[in-house]
Amino acid sequence: MRPIVSLLIAIAAASISGQNKSATALSTVSKSSSTSRIRNSSSQTLSSLMFPLLESSTVEKEKISLLPGSETSSNNLSPFLQGMVDEQRELQMNVGKAMDTLRKDYPYFLKRAPDYSIYHDNISLKASDGQIQLSKLTSYKNALGLVRSALSLVYDADRCIIQSRMVYDPTRTELRVSYNAMLVPKIMGVTGRTVHIDGISVYSFDLSASKDREGNTNEGAGKIREHRIEKLLVNGAALQPPYFNNFGLEALVGQRTGALVGAGAWS
Repeated sequence: MRPIVSLLIAIAAASISGQNKSATALSTVSKSSSTSRIRNSSSQTLSSLMFPLLESSTVEKEKISLLPGSETSSNNLSPFLQGMVDEQRELQMNVGKAMDTLRKDYPYFLKRAPDYSIYHDNISLKASDGQIQLSKLTSYKNALGLVRSALSLVYDADRCIIQSRMVYDPTRTELRVSYNAMLVPKIMGVTGRTVHIDGISVYSFDLSASKDREGNTNEGAGKIREHRIEKLLVNGAALQPPYFNNFGLEALVGQRTGALVGAGAWS
């Protein structure tokens, strides 16, 4: 009898132990599942908090960029500032045109007349030593025409080489052109040798408004108002009057060699 009772007690204890283990396993599984659910819900909560913010900020940026007045526009400026912007834009256009024109004119100076549309009617030509001074566009044309014609008599325009480099200084509104030329005579012996010229010319622009207070157009606005010769060397020596003597042209141009000297020479 006792062995049977002992056997029943052992079976009961084993079943109770199995139930405790299964309960422990179930509680562990439930805890892990609940933990995973908490983690998933936490991550979803964080993503729901973060991504809408990002999306909303992106949308706001897109909305802001699409607003009519969001972009910087000259239409938002006052009439006074708008006028200043327009003047600067027009000045830049005139400077660009002058640079393109001079870049084309310098290499062909001995072959054709330059484009005078970029020059002011009251343009002045000056030298740093004060020896050359003239004013008015008509005088400027005559002076350059005289130089071109005189040099073309002796030097071969097809064999001569003229090179230039230019730099624009916006602070001073000046265009600096450095140039060098190699003049090859048509017949060796007339001038004796090839002439080398090195020079620097500075062009200043008219900064007056394109329109006056009454709305009248100023045709000279943005055009070259002054041509200043800062340096002019012939075969390494500074050019001195009478100027054409440095090129062997004194016998060809006679008394006109001094025409470039003096303020009223081409009035």
